[in-house]
Amino acid sequence: MSSVNNDMATAAAGFANYLGLMREFHPAIHGLAVFAPNPEPLWVEGLTAPELEAATRALSTVASAERHLVALEDSDWLELVPLVNAAGDVVLQLVFALSGEEGEEPRPFGDCRHLQLLNELLLTEYEQGLALASKEDELNHMTDELTRRYEELNLVYKAEDQAMNIYHGRELLRQLVQNTARFLNVDVIYLYIVGKNIAMHRFRNDNPVFEADKLFACIRAQVQPAVASAGTAIVINNPDEASTRAIDQDLAFKLVSSPVYDGDSKVIGSLTMASQNFAVDFSNSDRNLLDVMARKASKIAQSHFDALTGLENSNSFELILKELLKQTWGSEVTHAIANVDIDRMAVVNDISGREAGDELIRKVGQTLAGMVRSRDVVARIGSDKFGVLLENCDLPTAKIVMKKISHAVSAIDLEWEGRTHEVSVSVGIAPITAQAQSVTGLLNAAETARNVSKERGRNTIHVLDLEDSDLLQRKEQIRWVTQIQSALRDDRFVLYAQPIVPLKPDGDKPHYEILLRMLGDGGEIPPGKFLGAAENFYLMSSIDYWVIDRALQELAQVDQEKGGCRISINLSGQTLVDPVSFAAYIENRFEEHGVTPGDVCFEITESAAIANIDDARIFIEQLRAFGCEFSLDDFGTGLSSFAYLKNLKVNYLKIDGSFVRDILKDPVSESMVAAINQVGHAMQLKTVAEFVENDAIRGKLARIGVDYGQGFGLGKPAPFASLQARSVKSA
Repeated sequence: MSSVNNDMATAAAGFANYLGLMREFHPAIHGLAVFAPNPEPLWVEGLTAPELEAATRALSTVASAERHLVALEDSDWLELVPLVNAAGDVVLQLVFALSGEEGEEPRPFGDCRHLQLLNELLLTEYEQGLALASKEDELNHMTDELTRRYEELNLVYKAEDQAMNIYHGRELLRQLVQNTARFLNVDVIYLYIVGKNIAMHRFRNDNPVFEADKLFACIRAQVQPAVASAGTAIVINNPDEASTRAIDQDLAFKLVSSPVYDGDSKVIGSLTMASQNFAVDFSNSDRNLLDVMARKASKIAQSHFDALTGLENSNSFELILKELLKQTWGSEVTHAIANVDIDRMAVVNDISGREAGDELIRKVGQTLAGMVRSRDVVARIGSDKFGVLLENCDLPTAKIVMKKISHAVSAIDLEWEGRTHEVSVSVGIAPITAQAQSVTGLLNAAETARNVSKERGRNTIHVLDLEDSDLLQRKEQIRWVTQIQSALRDDRFVLYAQPIVPLKPDGDKPHYEILLRMLGDGGEIPPGKFLGAAENFYLMSSIDYWVIDRALQELAQVDQEKGGCRISINLSGQTLVDPVSFAAYIENRFEEHGVTPGDVCFEITESAAIANIDDARIFIEQLRAFGCEFSLDDFGTGLSSFAYLKNLKVNYLKIDGSFVRDILKDPVSESMVAAINQVGHAMQLKTVAEFVENDAIRGKLARIGVDYGQGFGLGKPAPFASLQARSVKSA
């Protein structure tokens, strides 16, 4: 019989080798059982079930530090041999099964001097195995704990724009209320924002709530003014505290309410949690966590809602459009986008002033919002312009809807200081289909249609048909594709570099991330202008190949005798689809330019790595064996598990800047950075923080323990060839 305890799998080979050697010295040995200081064997080979039972029984009755012989039937014997460490503790108990002669007691061999060394080696190997297993268990435990902590923080952090780009502002707030209710597990969470027509709540699923309508009315009429007056969170645990705040003393709830602010730090709403359990008071911890969520609500209100109209703003509108565009790709569903422009807005401002103009904008916004379905979106996307997104709506229907809206706007009565202003709008409509390429293309299409409408006169509607829309998008994309191809052919790209700075002295070479610019007629063009077209038309591989060749060529010019430098090069997910050939190309470029592989780190974004996990793993393993290093870029944006990190042998985790930029004022962002940093260090990875914009952020990151930083506060991008840190070899 042979068995191995799972936890001791690594020691099994050692036990088997030991038994083989023992049999060479003593042919009478026909089996071995290995016990730790517990009744269950760690490893067994060659013992029958009765022999193993006798061994277990003998160990329970014999002093653990004594050698002992146990007679069995049929002239067989067991010899118990303890293995003791330097501290005198019995670490292992060896039980040998011996075949003896009838009537004769076998000669004990546990004391044989020539076997003492063999026993010491076995004990050392076992203890080292335990230590390694312990370290691995500790690492796995730490990683699991930090992963749970990270996921817990995600419940809070989900209110961040970066984590919830797929939702528009109201959906963001709904998710925030839902997450807060689940996280705090209280009876009621209620969000109320004045001026934006936002009032939403969430009950605890397993608990009925009585007098909820009375509670909501009290929050709007009494709690909200109390919070605005205090300018901070308020806690009501008893009638005396309610009386102090002039809040209804008959209210059958305890509550905590935190303020929601606008961009000018004015209280515009409140986030309130309430409980009908009067046996337990709300604590400062409850208030602090609700404050965190209220700050998230404030951030959403500021970043997704227009301050004047309370509608979604242009940023939110683009995010919604982006998500809808993703859902539309590959489907036959058609949506419509409209651009609405208030006619003669300048006349209203000039004659009656800005306040009259603001009032008109508010009235038009209210009219638009009141005439579309709940799932449709109305946003203020310019000073006097609105965007309307009509889901599952073909162009003829969209034209009918927008015509009704145009008539309703014309009926607006704007009187200001004795003057009456006629109101009308010009409307452009464009389709959203599976062929749509980009958010920018759709916005441009709707704007083009609106411009046609304005040229035709006031209060008109123009629909851009599908062919016009496709043509506009295709022309824009092809224009950039042509420029990219020309830049590759004519060598009109230039490499920039931004320093990656150690947050504590490490004595290593200067390290830079390589960035790309295109040279155009008007000067240098940033990558945000052309990389989208490169991705859509699968030109990223060509760009990656060019960047690698040029970066290694320029790196080869660095005088290594004066210290040299290291560089990081970004790679596209498109290039990873052929990992073996791409790795071979890179190795050839290293040999051609005579660059040390250890001076180059390749950066792959978290999303690209996950999307191409098998190809990424093959590519990373091949180039790591060659001597290169790897960094996982934008880490955390996927808010996913750390489990896949074990399959990607990278050297660095690059913490996404969306977590870093608010680290001084947002404790949740600080906790997210700390959690990622801890997991990275637990997995023996170095961490790099992006968006380090000032010394205060740098200091905070250093105290957290982040290894490196990158951002304008540490160094701005500059042409790689002109960096003062480089010393170019003389020809």
